[in-house]
Amino acid sequence: MPKPLRPDSYARNTLERYTGSKIEDFRSNIILCNFPRYIESFSIHTGNPILSGYWDIVHDNTRDITIINSGVGSPNAGIVMHCLSYLDQINSVLQLGMCGGIDDSCEVGDLIVPTAAIRDEGTSRHYLPANVPALPAVEITRIMTQVLLRELESCPKAGIMYTTDYRMWEFDKEFIEYILKHRILAIDMEIATIFSIGYALNVPTAALMLISDLPLRTGGIKSQSSANEIFNIYTAKHLKMGVKICEEISKQSLPFPSCNFVPPVLEK
Repeated sequence: MPKPLRPDSYARNTLERYTGSKIEDFRSNIILCNFPRYIESFSIHTGNPILSGYWDIVHDNTRDITIINSGVGSPNAGIVMHCLSYLDQINSVLQLGMCGGIDDSCEVGDLIVPTAAIRDEGTSRHYLPANVPALPAVEITRIMTQVLLRELESCPKAGIMYTTDYRMWEFDKEFIEYILKHRILAIDMEIATIFSIGYALNVPTAALMLISDLPLRTGGIKSQSSANEIFNIYTAKHLKMGVKICEEISKQSLPFPSCNFVPPVLEK
């Protein structure tokens, strides 16, 4: 008779199946991304192989970093965050994602440090009540800001993100009026999920976002040619900053959190 399934063994088994890795291969700093270019660049830069499954992954023992391409959207973000929470040692999860700039000050190529995210997606409600905000870990965000100030010699943009699973919002006038009214800096599809689950499952999370398009400006919606241009020009810098942030997190020796997850009781 088979043994009862445990959430910890199930989560670790999922990580192994989805990545083609052994659980002991995972490092204590995790970078999440949405595009193969980041995985390929990290593999070339560190000299470590790409392991492929449902998610592509690279482990770098020297820098104590694992990078995972977990795909686009809040459901994928939810799966990977929940599974990662069962790793025995995890210092941080850092999302290196792309987003659409909303504020007039935004330009393609800008880096953004999200200070909060509005939860307009369907995954985070399974972990937190609707009235709980999606916030990154303060210590990780502090370290990230220090690194960016040192490396870029300028203050990065910071503000509120809007996370949605509404894929064609660019053509919805009422939706656009709402995000403009609430002074949203940029919009994406994963950040609120990552922050919410990180808080619920006690995993330190943060994000460094790259503005890849300006969807409210004429001709500003991302196309295949503009996406390729973004990858060619900005991926290396974005990834380099993410690696330096993880190295600084390890250097400052942040304590490992307790990751014993008790599901919250949510009102129906």
